[in-house]
Amino acid sequence: MFLRMPGDAEKLRIVLVEDDRDLADVIQAALEFEGLDVAVAHDGREGLDLIDRTHPDVVITDLVMPVLDGLQLIQRLFMQGLRLPVIAVSAVGSRLHAARELGAVEALVKPVEPKELAAVARKAYRRAHV
Repeated sequence: MFLRMPGDAEKLRIVLVEDDRDLADVIQAALEFEGLDVAVAHDGREGLDLIDRTHPDVVITDLVMPVLDGLQLIQRLFMQGLRLPVIAVSAVGSRLHAARELGAVEALVKPVEPKELAAVARKAYRRAHV
């Protein structure tokens, strides 16, 4: 596997999985303003497809979603052998603990400031590639 280290010319590629379309648009715009390249999916199943197609550096997922929730998304990623850094974000604190147990590298309580989310994504990527 080729390790790509994003430099000044390359942006960190993020897949954001968020079912609230308005919130997803706001987060996407804010993260792109922070210099990240963001693709959005609106449920876990769509997220898995997008991850498979785009090969992101980091995944940021909401945990409470229809179709396939964030916990199921994390489980499936790890069952497929993908060792992507996953950041779980939720307003439901009890689910954040479960996300960590499933392998999420970070678990953040909503709302999260875009600068903080971008910094956490960069940190998660660096930690995964040391």
